[in-house]
Amino acid sequence: MFNTHRSALAILCAILATSAIAAGPTGTAADYGTPAHHGAAQRSIDLQPDTRHINVTRGETVTIARAGQRFTWHVQTFHNKTVFALAEIAPKDMAVDGIQVYVAGNPLYAGS
Repeated sequence: MFNTHRSALAILCAILATSAIAAGPTGTAADYGTPAHHGAAQRSIDLQPDTRHINVTRGETVTIARAGQRFTWHVQTFHNKTVFALAEIAPKDMAVDGIQVYVAGNPLYAGS
């Protein structure tokens, strides 16, 4: 019976370890959040020709627009990721080269 519990514990540990590995950065847009419906946006950011950066908050949903194109994104980065290139999440045909996204921590999740 003791061996059965030990085997079950070993299997559980292996499953949890695999899950932790899978939850790390993937090198894809998913590292920065997920696409969202336009109606879910809390605000809209209109990119101007001279825009070099935008500021967002982790957990915020924003619509980003430029020259008649737009997309909506729910920002959910890893806590150690506070800046990334907008090109990582924008549609490939949207001109956003050189624009950085600065991600602030969400005050709702900050310790007091």
